[in-house]
Amino acid sequence: MLKFINTKSPSLIISVTAGVAILLLACFPDIFFPFLSLERTKLEQGEVWRLLTCNFVHFGWPHSLMNLAAFGIFSTAFAAVFSGLRYVGLIFFCCIAVGLGVYTLNPEYEVYAGLSGAIHGFFVAGLLLNKKHAWWVNFMLVAALFGKIFMEHQPGYQATELQSLLPVAVAYDAHLYGALAGLVFGGSCLLLDFNHRKKTNR
Repeated sequence: MLKFINTKSPSLIISVTAGVAILLLACFPDIFFPFLSLERTKLEQGEVWRLLTCNFVHFGWPHSLMNLAAFGIFSTAFAAVFSGLRYVGLIFFCCIAVGLGVYTLNPEYEVYAGLSGAIHGFFVAGLLLNKKHAWWVNFMLVAALFGKIFMEHQPGYQATELQSLLPVAVAYDAHLYGALAGLVFGGSCLLLDFNHRKKTNR
């Protein structure tokens, strides 16, 4: 099996490193969660790293494993479309966007944690840059993802059985912030690639 996987791929190395980090943080929640989650009062006291690190800690094992599974699906399907530098940029940009969005627009969240918002951004950017399928297939999948987010924001929307395992309500707004960040990041990459092709074809 391993001969079909490029074990030296930067995106694979980054994905595995991020996944292992999430697992290790989940193993010691009493140590890391209070220090890394987006705790509004602590952030306002100057602990700005929480805007980024809140994405990598979770509310218990079910939360961690659900997000790791989604991240694994993304990594398998789309991570290879990014260079190592772009992949790091994608993770950083989407995570910071989610942290800032939650802090700025959701004062009702005293504490926020979890990677699901950023993962929505990863999928959007990955689909925009995906060359394995026709552009319209990728477009339809991006539209379906935003349709999912739209449904989540409707009155009376019921969380799935998996989401009901979480000890806190799902922060659906974070999914929107992440998806919009992925749209900006993926769109910017498309524009840069288009300009680069224009220059090299002159």
